[in-house]
Amino acid sequence: MDLPMEHALRRSMLLIRGQPDKADHLQDILFDTAIKYTHTGYRVLFFTRKPLERVAASIREQFSDLFKMITFIYVQTIDATMKRLLDLQRWTNCIPGLIIVESFDLLVTPSPNDGQSRQDFQRSLVLSLLADTVRTISVKQKGTCNCIVTLNYGSLETLPVELFYREHNVLDVNHVHDSSDILSVMMENEHSIANNIL
Repeated sequence: MDLPMEHALRRSMLLIRGQPDKADHLQDILFDTAIKYTHTGYRVLFFTRKPLERVAASIREQFSDLFKMITFIYVQTIDATMKRLLDLQRWTNCIPGLIIVESFDLLVTPSPNDGQSRQDFQRSLVLSLLADTVRTISVKQKGTCNCIVTLNYGSLETLPVELFYREHNVLDVNHVHDSSDILSVMMENEHSIANNIL
């Protein structure tokens, strides 16, 4: 990968780390981020394990046109996630400008026979595939495809996230109060990519 593309990729990948008890609050913020991102005219893919149940009917009616710009992909396992990412690389229409992967750490369900190193390998493999998918989509649409991933604190201890995320792009959930906190980082990164600022 050439330097400008590597720079753009690391700028477009955003990681939010948090606590399990804040998962619902963070999901609400991610959904609001997705809604607001569709105002750019780009589609959003939202990977999650379970449907969003707390969206009021009035909000659904008010933003019905924007809802059509968001595709929810429900995945329960890391294998299902990888298959969907590989499929996404072959898409030729409805290409997203933003991919959200919620509760990434829950996609790897520990098996009694799996050690920590195997789980870390699986997670690193998916992050690599996700980064490759973001790069592939960016090339196809001749612009930046952004990506947001959330995971719990414990997963960071042994997962080499620095291979995929700049320090500036790793946010603590306690510092994310609403969607503007996420969108402002994304806008700053877009500016840096456009101006090739390292």
